[in-house]
Amino acid sequence: MNLLGEVVFDLSRITSEYTTLAFVGYVIVFVALITLYFVFQYIPVLLTFITKRELKRKLKKKVLQEKVIYDITITGEVGAAISTALHLFFNEMHDDEKTVLTIRKISKSYSPWSSKIYNVTKGLNRRF
Repeated sequence: MNLLGEVVFDLSRITSEYTTLAFVGYVIVFVALITLYFVFQYIPVLLTFITKRELKRKLKKKVLQEKVIYDITITGEVGAAISTALHLFFNEMHDDEKTVLTIRKISKSYSPWSSKIYNVTKGLNRRF
């Protein structure tokens, strides 16, 4: 009787179905990783192209007259600094909030609504 359990690697139990399943799994993972690499590699290029095209549309006359070239590329360091500043700014907004709740009871002895309620309940109390 073996209480600890024994791990046995038996190559005869590996069938072609398991091999095919493993191969397809590896292919799917590597294709997804390569696709994500190209997506993240070319998103900044696409955004720069779109932004430059919009600038040319809006400032077409000014660009043609003055021949101004806009450099709108943002490096990774600048993006990291901007995102860190935004993260710190939005997290600090909720740090100094006051958590004290004050409830003051304001009693009004007469209002048209309360007088109607009192008249209804007076009649019910007399009956019982």
